[in-house]
Amino acid sequence: MIRMIYTVKIEQTYHNPNRMKYIAQTDSFVEENVRSLAYERNVRQPYGWIKESGTPPCRHLDVYVMTDKEYRPGDEERIKIIGVFRRNDGDNKLVGVPEDRETEDFSELTEEEKGDMHRLYPMEAPGEGWFGRECAEEIIREFFQRKSEESPLRNRD
Repeated sequence: MIRMIYTVKIEQTYHNPNRMKYIAQTDSFVEENVRSLAYERNVRQPYGWIKESGTPPCRHLDVYVMTDKEYRPGDEERIKIIGVFRRNDGDNKLVGVPEDRETEDFSELTEEEKGDMHRLYPMEAPGEGWFGRECAEEIIREFFQRKSEESPLRNRD
């Protein structure tokens, strides 16, 4: 099986209790005046976006990285995707692990790690919830398919 490896750009860490906002023009981060959801719910895993998908504020794919490694906003890590929190509003949250970790699916996370993710999003509406790698890969495929269909180069005569 060939696994896609992506690059995550870290946006939020537990050491930054307030939300961090990415400023694309300067490739920098500023602290906002609101607490981060992960900090408020005591979830220590870093959060960011898959660089290959785009850059905030444009459309992009969000990802939590299941690791104990310490990061700062702007750090990058090579990851593989193992799961997703599928949301009805389409703002899905992927779950990744560093590419050298043996874990291949959300179901293989430790009970503590699963507990962290369930604490992050404890309320699940019908159709929402935590899913494994297959669902995550489908969401990624659909994202890139829509992005290619929206590409201005694709619509040229």
